[in-house]
Amino acid sequence: MRRWLGVVLAVSVVVGVSGCTPVIGGLTGLSVDSEGHPVIVLAWCEGATPDGVKVYHYEEPVSTSPGGGSVGSPVSINISSSSTVTVDDAHFNAPSLDGQSASFRIDEPADGWTVEPESFAMVPGVEYHAFGGNRDHTFSIAHVYFTGDDIENLKPGMVLIQQYDEKKGDWVDVMVSQENFDRQGQDPSRCA
Repeated sequence: MRRWLGVVLAVSVVVGVSGCTPVIGGLTGLSVDSEGHPVIVLAWCEGATPDGVKVYHYEEPVSTSPGGGSVGSPVSINISSSSTVTVDDAHFNAPSLDGQSASFRIDEPADGWTVEPESFAMVPGVEYHAFGGNRDHTFSIAHVYFTGDDIENLKPGMVLIQQYDEKKGDWVDVMVSQENFDRQGQDPSRCA
């Protein structure tokens, strides 16, 4: 249920910033490279090439100012009608991308990928959310949720994504092959 709340809150943040609902045009997933380093993987629809990936998490504020924002944390945004705060952890800027898929290490981006602030280190027990998209918020690439424990369970060539389980009525973790991930993310029937 918490993951479903995360989806609703993430869409609310994007809608609040952009004023409209962005088109979903692909998938964001989590994998590891051959040495076990965490890797964000992206597969997108034609015309939905991302220019970056945002990583964030939710937390309860320690204290709030009269305006409702978190005190002492300039990267926090108060979610309306909730005490949950969205904390921006990192923005990975993409190089010029060709094709319809890409990947990069989140602990040490290379090959033209850059990160703001200068590095991103995961904190144990924190559930991170990551999604690709463009700066003008006209489209977004469906996001993935993960913790450090998820990375320990991944194998090279396998990608963690979330899919809606009709029977459970909730989003669940699913491991798919890189080929399956690319196929799903680039499937024209899933592109809006």
